[in-house]
Amino acid sequence: MGKFLFRLKMFMQNRYGADPLYYALMVLYLILLVLHIAFIRITVVGRILNLLSWAVLIFAFYRVFSRNFEARRRENDAFMRLWGRVSSGNIGHFTNAGNPFGGSGFGAVQSVPKDKKLVKCPKCKATLRVPRQKGKHNVRCPRCNNLFSIRIWFGSKNK
Repeated sequence: MGKFLFRLKMFMQNRYGADPLYYALMVLYLILLVLHIAFIRITVVGRILNLLSWAVLIFAFYRVFSRNFEARRRENDAFMRLWGRVSSGNIGHFTNAGNPFGGSGFGAVQSVPKDKKLVKCPKCKATLRVPRQKGKHNVRCPRCNNLFSIRIWFGSKNK
């Protein structure tokens, strides 16, 4: 099993992966699949729904396995703008703040060394990696130049 997971991880390296648009496409696929089953007796509607569901599924997997990060990011950003308008700004778990599979961006698995800690800038919400050392620290965000303090309770002692 370990060899399979390693090969899968190597295959998915440098691929875009899952993002909010992928999850929305999967929900749309399931809805179309249920409608297809409901309208299977009406052959024309059933066939159209079947073709639509397959097209959505193929497009979703094409996006996951794609290596064109910039195009996939633009598609996802357009979807997020549309979704934000539909849901009046309350987009729930479909945000770029966190990936349900770990990491800071969708499709990218970020490993954090044990001697580092991830913190968010309170001003611009950028994710920063700081040394994991006990105590109170002043951190300057490289993006917005904001100075803020954090307290790390667990970690190595200051040197």
